[in-house]
Amino acid sequence: MRRNYVLWSVLAAFMLVGLLLSGCTGVSTAAEDAGAGSADGEGVSEPVGETEPEQDLEEPMEEVGPKDYGVPADDANVVNPIPADETSLQRGEELYKKSCIDCHGEEGRGDGLAAANLNPQPAAFRAEHVKELSDGELFYIITYGIEGSAMQARGFFDEERRWHLVNYLRTFQE
Repeated sequence: MRRNYVLWSVLAAFMLVGLLLSGCTGVSTAAEDAGAGSADGEGVSEPVGETEPEQDLEEPMEEVGPKDYGVPADDANVVNPIPADETSLQRGEELYKKSCIDCHGEEGRGDGLAAANLNPQPAAFRAEHVKELSDGELFYIITYGIEGSAMQARGFFDEERRWHLVNYLRTFQE
């Protein structure tokens, strides 16, 4: 009986690891929530198996060009109704750590633990083409996701929380 319990426990642990490695699942580790480690990459990483030399955090890496995310003009022009005050940034950070950090990384560089297994790579919020997105475009992408990528729709978060997240994402661009 005890042997079956151990076998099922090991099997469950392997399944959980598989889920974490399969993409942006919204599950973060305790170490990430506590603010542990991040790599220095920005932009799109090389495919799995190839490594890039470390770069200075202030030195930008080669960027990927702008992408048409298919955001309707009316949605792109929506203005964020939530001021980016301390309360909003704190709420956005909490949501980011719970739902985004696995793919986008501690510092929004697209280098989270799951990023190495994703193709295309997650967005780096410091990339110039991401900085140029309007708040409305970011909100739309959070709400509906990006087809053909691991960026899943987060429309199940209420509207206010999604706007807090937009405010927090902007802190990576300062």
